[in-house]
Amino acid sequence: LDEGLRALLQATREAALNAAKHGGGATVSVFSEVEPDRAEVFVRDRGPGFDLDGVPEDRLGVRQSILGRMERHGGRAVISSTPGEGTEVQLELPRSAQPAAQNAGGAQ
Repeated sequence: LDEGLRALLQATREAALNAAKHGGGATVSVFSEVEPDRAEVFVRDRGPGFDLDGVPEDRLGVRQSILGRMERHGGRAVISSTPGEGTEVQLELPRSAQPAAQNAGGAQ
């Protein structure tokens, strides 16, 4: 994994752990797709949900381990949550296409 994909994986892990910890026992679903130009992950639960604006600034799990981590690596995280209806975390990371010589493992 390159540094960006490693960050995406770490943000996914944090989102899944948060869903398991705060989701009230609801099923947690993780979907991912990696394409040459982007990687995207969705973490969803149908738990109690929460108000993101109500999360104190000093709570670093959501703010730094998900939102901040994705931003620091050129990606984005969107958290959609409604109290009583669950939460969805969408993580997206642009990827640059590798030159053909690198893909083939050769040198020029």
